[in-house]
Amino acid sequence: MGNKQHTVPVCYLANFGINGNEQRLSWIYYYSILDDKGGMCRVDNIAYENGFYNIDELGKQKEIIENMYANMVEPELTEILKRLYSLIKINPSERESSIIRLSNDEKEHMAAIIAMLLTRTRSYRNRYKNIFGQLEQSFPDGVIPHYKKEDYQRIHTQAIIGFQDSNFFANLLNDRNWVFLINHTEIPFLTSDNPVVQINHSEEEHLSPVDPRISFYYPLSPNIGLEIYHKDTLKTDMGYFDVYLDKHVEWYNTNISCYCSRHVFSNKDISEFGYQNLFDGIRKLVK
Repeated sequence: MGNKQHTVPVCYLANFGINGNEQRLSWIYYYSILDDKGGMCRVDNIAYENGFYNIDELGKQKEIIENMYANMVEPELTEILKRLYSLIKINPSERESSIIRLSNDEKEHMAAIIAMLLTRTRSYRNRYKNIFGQLEQSFPDGVIPHYKKEDYQRIHTQAIIGFQDSNFFANLLNDRNWVFLINHTEIPFLTSDNPVVQINHSEEEHLSPVDPRISFYYPLSPNIGLEIYHKDTLKTDMGYFDVYLDKHVEWYNTNISCYCSRHVFSNKDISEFGYQNLFDGIRKLVK
């Protein structure tokens, strides 16, 4: 296995293929918010970094995390998504129930997979950098050690291999109620190199993930999204919500775009959506 390590699974990005899911042969549209450039590419040629998960101290076993994702997590993601797509009915007239019949075990399994997607990205690694950066500003010089790029990689990979963060998010997501968003508009749901985002439904900043005012959003395909709410907010689990208004799709796409680390992806040409002002604003904030 080479050093090219995907921070977003290829099997997931393929669901946003221009011609549908053609697995690794799928092509998608991409746009780099940082570089203000876009185009088309194959799903296996984007959202990767060389040696991103490597633990050099392990020698020949340094790619243990990449091997875990490639040989265990991603095949399981492929199967659970196939199962989910088989249950979801896009056309409301074809639904025999208002509830998607995903079993408790299947929900628990999918929650674990989503948690691993959330914690494996460049955006998640940058959270450590942001935390230590804030600590350095708050304490006298020398109290907080200065970390280098390699140190943040070590902190992140240790968290992955120890499953602390993924177990936390898996339990949190499984305990909440899920709603499947069915997009009936001409504007597709976008995804990004940070495909699971936390949405703050309050005016307060820096809320904990356990706060009831936080939901989690995960686009599954151009016409299916998953939002996960606290049980005090959403009383029904595994229900449908049909989206018919462009502005609602654009709201979700805004959240996905704001929390990406570099790229957003789509099955349609992103330049046609009129998001340039949004992208320009995000670029100014991160630079």
